[in-house]
Amino acid sequence: MLTLAGAGVAGVAAVGGVTDYAAGGVVRRAASKIGGTKASTALPRAFTVNTISASASAGDLFLSNMGTSAPAALIADPSGETVWSATGQKSYADTRLQSYHGSPVITWWESPTTGLAAYGSGRDVVTGTDHQVITTIGSHDGVSPDEHEFFLTDHGTAYIVSYVEVERDLSDYGGATKQPVLNGVFEEIDLATGAVLHHWESLDHADLAESHAGVPTDPAEPWDYFHINSAKPTPDGDVLISARHVWAVYKVGLDTGAVRWRLGGKRSDFHVPTAATFAWQHDAEFEDATTVRLFDNGTDGTVTVSKESQILWLKLDERRRQATLVRRFTHPDQVSALAMGNAQRLDNGNVMVGWGTAKRISEFDPYGELVFDATLPEMSYRAYRATWR
Repeated sequence: MLTLAGAGVAGVAAVGGVTDYAAGGVVRRAASKIGGTKASTALPRAFTVNTISASASAGDLFLSNMGTSAPAALIADPSGETVWSATGQKSYADTRLQSYHGSPVITWWESPTTGLAAYGSGRDVVTGTDHQVITTIGSHDGVSPDEHEFFLTDHGTAYIVSYVEVERDLSDYGGATKQPVLNGVFEEIDLATGAVLHHWESLDHADLAESHAGVPTDPAEPWDYFHINSAKPTPDGDVLISARHVWAVYKVGLDTGAVRWRLGGKRSDFHVPTAATFAWQHDAEFEDATTVRLFDNGTDGTVTVSKESQILWLKLDERRRQATLVRRFTHPDQVSALAMGNAQRLDNGNVMVGWGTAKRISEFDPYGELVFDATLPEMSYRAYRATWR
């Protein structure tokens, strides 16, 4: 069911507000890099550079340290020196520069828990480039922001996703008659008021039979059949939702919540050529009016469709329901990311790539040549490059 003009979000706070649990600490390294802030303790390097050329873009790298020893949202310069870090929580993800009412803001997701428990107890944070908190989105009406998506639209709203546990009869799928299932939830929230403008649930629109993920043998363990992991606006005002465990991307109408089409998976509405087959994917979005770009993991570590992860560009003919592969980037080292990952088109045409669990970040020129590459000490869910200071 899709809800319009729903209840307010209890976890949205005013400037400087704190909801649900204490805010993480913010560390700033050097006055020259953070506009007059006094120097703090030295921060560990964010990555080790393997390759860099003159064709690499300007700007800093926005990352998240997902390790258990030093979890953080962080920004690093191109040499790997950390110039800003938010710490104090046990999990961080999806640090990036976005825009809110025309002004640049830094956003990230954080949680006081780790692992799968973090799916149900996180919050999204928006700060100015002066690092003052503008607002947060926390738990509300049984929904808690998840690490997989926090996207700010150009009209003052945010796209978030969540995993909500519900009970279903899974005996037809090899499970128990009463077993929890993770329902993939998408919401659009007005950041100024906290109102939930749109609410969508996967179980209303994506059948359990579409899943490629096996049902857990333990009847107490939830089945993550859908695994929603990105939500981005489409050029015509709908939303594009990626679901890793069904190997498909869904175009969903914001007016009704109906699935307008599926790209990939068991019930694809498009003919997808073999060369464009993707599986366990992340970060699907329209790069232009007819082209979808996505990060194809190719494997989950158990079922492998592609031996190396890749960034794919698929041109869609929505009338004829035909998908055509127009571009494909892979890493020279045949990097394979079992989970996580993203791609970002930069202003100069280059493409920034985060390789998720493979602990690499890379930048390619428009022709697919590697112009920057680095190794991370820990996983980063996504990676972005931006000029902000």
